[in-house]
Amino acid sequence: MLKINEGDYSYASGLIRAKEPKLLTGSQYARMLDAASAEEAYKVLTDAGYGTGGSQQGVFAFEQLLADEMKKCFMLLAEIAPKAEVIKVFQRRYDYFNIKVLLKAELSGQEIPTILVDTGTISSDSMTRMIRERDYSEFTPLMADAVAQVYDVFARMQDPQAVDLILDKASYQEFAADINNIDSPFLRDLADFMIDITNIRMFIRARSLNKSWDFIMKLLLDGGTILKEVYQRNSDKPADSFAEDIRKSRYGDAVKKGLELVNTGKNSSGLEKAMDDLLMKYIRRAKLVTIGVEPLIAYLFAKETEIRNVRMIMTGKINGLPADMIRERLRDSYV
Repeated sequence: MLKINEGDYSYASGLIRAKEPKLLTGSQYARMLDAASAEEAYKVLTDAGYGTGGSQQGVFAFEQLLADEMKKCFMLLAEIAPKAEVIKVFQRRYDYFNIKVLLKAELSGQEIPTILVDTGTISSDSMTRMIRERDYSEFTPLMADAVAQVYDVFARMQDPQAVDLILDKASYQEFAADINNIDSPFLRDLADFMIDITNIRMFIRARSLNKSWDFIMKLLLDGGTILKEVYQRNSDKPADSFAEDIRKSRYGDAVKKGLELVNTGKNSSGLEKAMDDLLMKYIRRAKLVTIGVEPLIAYLFAKETEIRNVRMIMTGKINGLPADMIRERLRDSYV
């Protein structure tokens, strides 16, 4: 088991605290939203330091700008973290994203889309070669097993959803297994939290589609603090019944609020936003920790949320969406 010595994180924690004020603020989001054009919104980003030292190809290449920013974040964390494996735990989520993209392209007979990322533990070029050559030597055992399952299930069922289902579950299984090998109560509780909110999302989405318990059971991740019995006894009931059943949990208020937004037609993605905001509220607890692994992981989640918000704003501005419509979908920020 990987031991976490809080004292080893004094330098890293101090450096991250110095970086936090450079995260995008509410006023900067407001300037992007109120900008007269996507080009002006893009300029807010470059003025804030996005693209420094990298390519700046214009507003329609903003995705590359965001990818470069995320890559810089991981490079920084890997450099200053006393235990690089702690950071790799979170990078592997991006490995699974690339595997998913590559397998979907291969199984559908399409060209590989230009959305591969270089923020995982394996470069996108190496990952592309490995999938093409069936060389899984750099994969973890769970990754290799998940890929084998995808080929087997798709050959029998020809169902593209199987790719998402198998790889998403494997990604969280990998994440939980990695976390359990680290002696950190914060990280273990974070893993439970992420599993719970993922299961809640999938359960409510499946119920809205009137999926059976057998189908739902295949979606649910192992672990978390909400027992599967809770999901099972609500599997043939409205989502509001489930919300009532977990009202006393730490997710109760957010689920209720999210469902109200969806049911009243105010925000079709209200539940997703409520769950993401609840996660960020949980992450903000790291502000109370002076030295430790918490500030590093909180900064990572803050940067991921920032990039998600920027993506929503830039996509909305390019497509001419009203500022208010974009604003109501933005996630709460760390700062």
